[in-house]
Amino acid sequence: MPVGNVPFGITVTPDGKKVYVTNSDDDTVSVINTKTNIVTTTVPVGNVPFGITVTPDGTKVYVANSDDDTVSVINTKTNTVTSIVPVGDGLFGVAVTPDGTNIYVVNNYDYPGDVSVINTTTNTITATVLVRTGPSGVAVTPDGTKVYVANSDDDTVSVINTKTNTVTSIVPVGFVPRGVTVTSDGKKVYVANSLNNTVSVINTAKNRVIATVPVGIRPIAFGKFIGNIQMKPKIT
Repeated sequence: MPVGNVPFGITVTPDGKKVYVTNSDDDTVSVINTKTNIVTTTVPVGNVPFGITVTPDGTKVYVANSDDDTVSVINTKTNTVTSIVPVGDGLFGVAVTPDGTNIYVVNNYDYPGDVSVINTTTNTITATVLVRTGPSGVAVTPDGTKVYVANSDDDTVSVINTKTNTVTSIVPVGFVPRGVTVTSDGKKVYVANSLNNTVSVINTAKNRVIATVPVGIRPIAFGKFIGNIQMKPKIT
């Protein structure tokens, strides 16, 4: 499927009907109809969009615009930008809590690194959480209690308590961690270490690395790639 130039982030609506893709060189988001696998519309957003996520009710898409330090909010019914939220410097990853109330967006160029917390009702920043340098990827656990942030300049992952919006743990991982995701049961976090071509596996109960998996060259992995897919049995 042809989209825009240099596609980067990707998210799927909860009903599975639409895919939203950030085109970082075009300053746009492509909307794909999953039934036809055709781009149905292209939404102009901010400069150099990277991370992207959709709320659990499927009504809003949040886009992290790295070059103009804003988050664009797209109404999925009209596929238009309805709000622009100023945040920190050099945005990359963005994630939403399971209840849809808060968005966590990392500010990669802020020093020390930090994460902006956006209230989805008001589309305003309610907190700024200090992490380590170069935060890149971000993911929320299925129970909504913890946020995992990959710090690319520090080779660590910060663990944020969502109730207090404070860092409760720092987990050493591989070199230059970028993308991060959580399994659907919330027991493991997978971190793509782009400079030493590995994936670190974190046990969320103890917040420590329990395995390191060699993969291909320069893994990044932005987007939700682990899902709880229920396969229907084949009748023969």
